[in-house]
Amino acid sequence: MTVVKSGVSGRRVEYDPSKISSEDIANELSLLALGDVIPLDIKIDTNLLSYNLKKFEADWQPYLPRDDRPNNRYGLTLTTYPGYTHKNAPSLAEISVEQRRRVSETECNAQTDVYRECIALQPLFSEFPDLGRSFFVRSDIGGYFVPHRDHPAIPRDVFRLIVFVKNCGPYDYDWIMEDQKLPIEEGRVYYVNTRKMHRTISWVNGSTHLIMNVPFNTRNVSKVLAHLQHRH
Repeated sequence: MTVVKSGVSGRRVEYDPSKISSEDIANELSLLALGDVIPLDIKIDTNLLSYNLKKFEADWQPYLPRDDRPNNRYGLTLTTYPGYTHKNAPSLAEISVEQRRRVSETECNAQTDVYRECIALQPLFSEFPDLGRSFFVRSDIGGYFVPHRDHPAIPRDVFRLIVFVKNCGPYDYDWIMEDQKLPIEEGRVYYVNTRKMHRTISWVNGSTHLIMNVPFNTRNVSKVLAHLQHRH
């Protein structure tokens, strides 16, 4: 049985059990067994990263702006669809509309100038060299994401690693997963199960985090397992 919400907008969700392999199931169970918010033993030098990003201070673009209500958030792209630059921060839905077909996250793997300049992220790139659409989000006061889920279908082409870079302390920024506020350590790399409902809001200017869409395969799931922060 296949259930499909039609359209080329990128919001289409396809679920086809015939496409799910035993390897997909094993990888999903491996991540599911860990939990929903998993700190890894990789930590980024946030001071160096902020310095790397200074070159692009004038290049932040409104991220998914809406006509019906304000949203004080901005994007800077790390990897994207070929032909775009770091100044383009489209959603996958917007890319799919422009390309007139459903584009996958893993097709958005072209490295931008931001990728090349962010020396602080090299420890992360060395472990996860192949990325799908990945980007920084900066939320100023009142910037938010409404409750939503990412990549809910099985099989999925990517999972998400997130790094909270700046102004993400407990009184500065809220990431709510289901009904729980995440404890955040800035600079720590986290695997986050963003298939579960989550929402965010910033209470200060300059709350910055990095969203990395990592290809969902056995190699990358094994990397997550190898880099768990708390293990014997």
